[in-house]
Amino acid sequence: MPLLQSISAPVRFYTSLLVTGGVFAALDAGTCVLRLSMPEGPRRRRMARRWLCTMARLAVGYLHRAGILDCDMAALTTIAQRRNLVLVANHPSRLDCLILASALPHMVCVTKASIWERGVLGSTLRTAGYVRHDSLLKIIGPASQSLREDCQLLLFPEGTRSRAGAQAGPIQPGFAAIAQRMRADVQVVLIETQSPYLSQGWPFLRRPPLPMRYRITLGPDFCAPSRDEASGRALIDAVERCFQKKSSPQDGEDLKNT
Repeated sequence: MPLLQSISAPVRFYTSLLVTGGVFAALDAGTCVLRLSMPEGPRRRRMARRWLCTMARLAVGYLHRAGILDCDMAALTTIAQRRNLVLVANHPSRLDCLILASALPHMVCVTKASIWERGVLGSTLRTAGYVRHDSLLKIIGPASQSLREDCQLLLFPEGTRSRAGAQAGPIQPGFAAIAQRMRADVQVVLIETQSPYLSQGWPFLRRPPLPMRYRITLGPDFCAPSRDEASGRALIDAVERCFQKKSSPQDGEDLKNT
């Protein structure tokens, strides 16, 4: 058994919160250097995304070694270098974006305004070109710009985190409108977990059962939809069916038994 995992679960968990906080502080310090040393533009945003990916990998790697997180994300290697791609994922936890960012160096995420405006993590997201989620009309421009810069645009179309064990909720149509406008393919990303940690209503400091097990798989890869209403509606319905199928009880049992 690795040395870190021989320590009691409560000590490992609360220590991991401190370590992760330190990683985020270093992340912000690095992006501060970028803002001071480089002019705003595509190159600075690209460097900030690489830095964010590096620090996310550091955090996720530590959580693995400490026995806090057991995450199978091998499927993401097949899309890590694809560009001009819209990613749509279900959203069971606040850890989702951290896990995906650790494997996808070109990812830009549409994030809640409350996170985008935070003094700590928010400054990094702004520097990396992440998109603030306001209304659909306000996100289409920045989201389209990220695709023009050959990024992968990640959206959580449910609009909020789900509650542990709950069915996926109805999805919002914004991702389809962006894909239609930019003629971008759409890749479904399915995040499976039985851990309730940081799902909707779960307190940050409350320790969950450890390790927290995650499995990330790829759903269908849809070709860029045409710009007519029927194509957009068909894409939205297809993605919603993918989410609902993956949130069925038997899928949760499959994950528990892996």
